[in-house]
Amino acid sequence: MGLRKQSASTGAALAFLLGNPGLNPAVLIFITGVLGWKFMLVRLIVGIALVFGAAMLANRVVADRVDIDVEDAPIEDPHKSGLDMLVDWLKLLWWELYTIVPGYFVLVLLLGAARAWFFHPGLTLAGGSVLVLFALAVIGTLFVIPTAGEVPIVQTLMAFGLGAGPAATLLVTLPAISLPTLFIVRSAFPKRVLALAMAAVIVAGLIAGVVVSLIPGFS
Repeated sequence: MGLRKQSASTGAALAFLLGNPGLNPAVLIFITGVLGWKFMLVRLIVGIALVFGAAMLANRVVADRVDIDVEDAPIEDPHKSGLDMLVDWLKLLWWELYTIVPGYFVLVLLLGAARAWFFHPGLTLAGGSVLVLFALAVIGTLFVIPTAGEVPIVQTLMAFGLGAGPAATLLVTLPAISLPTLFIVRSAFPKRVLALAMAAVIVAGLIAGVVVSLIPGFS
């Protein structure tokens, strides 16, 4: 949101939004140690394609323009005291909390309750048809998880029979974006860009799952 307020292009801001969780170096190392280098490579390759592909499509969909000329941009009052700046900051913080937190809390609560059913350890999807992969791609795109949270989720599900294809789908889609994330950044991007981002993540997850499912003995 800060990038958009500073007139960064839609594509650049979207690349940051998707790349920050999807291509996190620490998480990639974590994946290598827990799930193996093959899964890390899938996450890296598909993640790069997703980030750059979605960013370029977003720039094509939206013609960015700067609404405020540099000469007309507001100038900070150099005579403001530290207390005045603190008050301004608290006002902005309260506005962000007031407009974001209630909706975020509701979405996380609802998705958290649903996750207990969707990601139950007893879930066994050894093979994974295209329909199953698509369903998991949609679920992975909507749900919110903490940084690197997808790794133990995938590891646990694989221990209970989850196939490599579905695992790759979740590994790509779970960290990339979520419904609460879309809610938070809804004022920074046009609705069609947010829809494009969701579709791109779903397609990327589906491709990852299909490709991995076609590789014999992938693990």
